[in-house]
Amino acid sequence: MDLRDKIPLGLKYIDLIVSMNPYYARFYIYQPGYPDSLQQCCSGRASGVLRVPVMDGRFCIRQSQRQMSWNVRVVLNPGREI
Repeated sequence: MDLRDKIPLGLKYIDLIVSMNPYYARFYIYQPGYPDSLQQCCSGRASGVLRVPVMDGRFCIRQSQRQMSWNVRVVLNPGREI
């Protein structure tokens, strides 16, 4: 996921609101080239919020189930989404 053109300069963190189906699946996000930055979301819940560092604005996404569906909303600050 490439958000370099959408994230304002100087922003250090963004919040991701993740919703998915089935609820027991897992959603993973990390910075390209930094697999140690892996964060997972929503184990046993249908939705959750992740705060991720922006770095260069690119993110790798992985899912735990082949047939799962997910939706991500990016919140830059309260009242402003992409």
